[in-house]
Amino acid sequence: MNSLKRKRVEAPRIPTLEDVHPYTTWNICVRIYHKFHVERFAVGRKKLNMVLLDEKGKKMAAVIYDDEVDRFETLLVEGRVYYVWRMSAEPIMRNQESKFADSSFLCRFTTQTTISELTHVNEQLIPLYPPFMPFERVWPFAFDNDKYIEVIGMVIYVSSLGFVKDKFYKRNIPVRNIVLLDSSYNMMKIVLWDKYVTDNMIALERCADERAIVIATMLRAKPIDRELHTTDFSRVRFNPDIAAVRELRRRSIMSYPLHEFKGEWKTKDYVINKTGLLAYQDYVK
Repeated sequence: MNSLKRKRVEAPRIPTLEDVHPYTTWNICVRIYHKFHVERFAVGRKKLNMVLLDEKGKKMAAVIYDDEVDRFETLLVEGRVYYVWRMSAEPIMRNQESKFADSSFLCRFTTQTTISELTHVNEQLIPLYPPFMPFERVWPFAFDNDKYIEVIGMVIYVSSLGFVKDKFYKRNIPVRNIVLLDSSYNMMKIVLWDKYVTDNMIALERCADERAIVIATMLRAKPIDRELHTTDFSRVRFNPDIAAVRELRRRSIMSYPLHEFKGEWKTKDYVINKTGLLAYQDYVK
């Protein structure tokens, strides 16, 4: 008599955004990484753009048109996770959409698409952010393409408030510079514009003294000036409760020698003196 044995049954693998190719439909689990405002681009026409994030942290642009905007706009919430059925894929035709994502394809929600929200999905299953770019990789990356960049770092310097005259809108735009330090002791200058200054006035006043950890997303790189600038699509978060922030906080408490500046504190890119002066150096030993 043959002994009874359990047969191992493996569930089929859920596709990721890396699997997606055009002119096909897909069932996929994604997080809404970024949701834009509804755009009216012609008479009687409208669309909603998004950026999706999968379990590997890969980003892909997505779009919804016309009547489907009314169907999905209130259901899709930035930061939440959804299982999406029968989502189509097509090549990206606009350069702006290619800046948001890692793929040259775009996901489209059609009349056949349905969604189901998944609750209690933690960042280990579907990350909240794509992988953050180490500062040492920013400029080699930026010279090759114009995609937006996500970074994380500890604030070690905040400039005073400044203003730039906007001649078109005839107003003064507030601007502040912050300098972040990453886990490899590399520095990066971030230029915050407009609402990212006014919406974070209190946090900016105290974040350098408190060694705040900042996550800044969808930044535009300016390699000539060695600066990252916020865009209309950026998000700037101070001390969000996620694993990457907790790990950088732990390392900063243990390792970073920034209790006070004595003379100049140097890296290969920047010199910061005790008065807070920041200057770019081609190379500082």
